[in-house]
Amino acid sequence: MSFSSDQSLLSNQLSTNVEFDVKKPEFNDVLNLQYRRIVDSVNTKEGAFYLLKEIASFKQLYTVSNPQKNRNVYRLTINKTNVAPGALAPFAHGISSVTDPMIIYASCKSADAIPILFTVVYPDIYMDTTNVYFTNPLGVNLTSVTIVLEYTKN
Repeated sequence: MSFSSDQSLLSNQLSTNVEFDVKKPEFNDVLNLQYRRIVDSVNTKEGAFYLLKEIASFKQLYTVSNPQKNRNVYRLTINKTNVAPGALAPFAHGISSVTDPMIIYASCKSADAIPILFTVVYPDIYMDTTNVYFTNPLGVNLTSVTIVLEYTKN
């Protein structure tokens, strides 16, 4: 039995009612299997923090030359304010040795009386080795832009 009724959360959770019969001859095998399940579940949980510093997302990306070898995916969140209409705004990300950008997007809020809330992806946002480039696609000032970068690195 799991501690959540949300089906999307059950895919990576452990049962809370496990009983081991220590008198059975297969006890060690059952215990080892349960331990492996715990390790697999813990090691594949995605981190849910969106902090203003680089963190591990606990996502893994395969390696093209060896699909059995995975690489760690990192996450960085950048927050900017007051981006002018149509402006291309470069922001230094400070990440060294990025090998592959995975996901880049921005969540935005306009300065309208009734704020417009939206997200953007390429071509309005992209990165290179030093900067993230964000273009405000609206004709209004943006009061808040939260940029999320996920990437692999050496």
